[in-house]
Amino acid sequence: MPSHFEMFNQFITKYVEFTESELVDLNNKCNRVEFTKGDIIVKAGDTQKNLYFITKGIIRNYVDNYKGEIKIYNFRSEGMTVSGYALYNHEEKFKALVNVECLEDCIMIKVPLNVINYVINHTKLGDRLGRFMAEAHVVEMLHYAIQRDTKTIIEQLENIDNIFPNIHQRVPQYMIASYLGITPVHLSNLKKSRKPNKE
Repeated sequence: MPSHFEMFNQFITKYVEFTESELVDLNNKCNRVEFTKGDIIVKAGDTQKNLYFITKGIIRNYVDNYKGEIKIYNFRSEGMTVSGYALYNHEEKFKALVNVECLEDCIMIKVPLNVINYVINHTKLGDRLGRFMAEAHVVEMLHYAIQRDTKTIIEQLENIDNIFPNIHQRVPQYMIASYLGITPVHLSNLKKSRKPNKE
């Protein structure tokens, strides 16, 4: 099984070609960190100072809406980046838009945002990393918004099952219901109506 930094490096080098020395330099500027279930690692409205890469665990991105309700926008798990959707390569005045909470004990690679800027400015192809991360975040949020308007609840449920095959064993059902915009009872009924091989 790959080590935590090996997982991180495999993810990074899928999108950006680094020399061995550049990759070592990047790793040396990052840290392996551990969080406990329930930890809020990014708070909406706060200046975001780090990007994270998950090597173990699952998180949720959420906000408290104007009704005082928690609205979940996304889940992230192993092999995915974690952000509060701030503009990570700009001045500190840019704040995180969502909260990030650990739903399990988590292990992550913490990448300070100034390190991302260093990579962008001091490695041969570093600007590609910045573009990739910015584009990935935009596409992710657009996908969420478009899916809510164009897909049925069943299709949305199947999509989340495909992305997170064991999410129903890892995440409370009321959180999945919140992500889908339905009640927990509705979700339970949907799951009962599906064929066994869809569970």
